[in-house]
Amino acid sequence: MKATTKRDVFRTIHLIGAIIIGAYVYSPWSELEWFALLNKAIVVPVLTISGLWMWQGHKLQAWMNK
Repeated sequence: MKATTKRDVFRTIHLIGAIIIGAYVYSPWSELEWFALLNKAIVVPVLTISGLWMWQGHKLQAWMNK
């Protein structure tokens, strides 16, 4: 997979996660327990991993290729 394709995939994942968190913060859905659990258990960790990968992924790949 090309680097530009990886970057586009991670960027899309990051934007979708940000939209879900925005819906959690600014909508009445925050009162739903399953939606809060979804955000805490899935969305936030995925956003963290995708953000770190976009920021420092090149260093991790270089380290893994050694």
